[in-house]
Amino acid sequence: MKQNHKEIKYLISSVIFMVLLNFPILSIFNKNSTINGIPALFFYVFTVWAVFIGFLYWSVKKEEQQAEKDE
Repeated sequence: MKQNHKEIKYLISSVIFMVLLNFPILSIFNKNSTINGIPALFFYVFTVWAVFIGFLYWSVKKEEQQAEKDE
């Protein structure tokens, strides 16, 4: 994959992450409700964070495998 495509992919994923953790979206989950005893806001923030880290891990691994295959 070209360097420019990687940069664009990471930029877009970062912007999506920032939007998901910005005020209008966070206010949806800022309620007095719980999910398995965890406040909904905390659950949402840590779930989005974990999914983002998982996506980055998967993306980097996929690029490494592609680079190894190209060699």
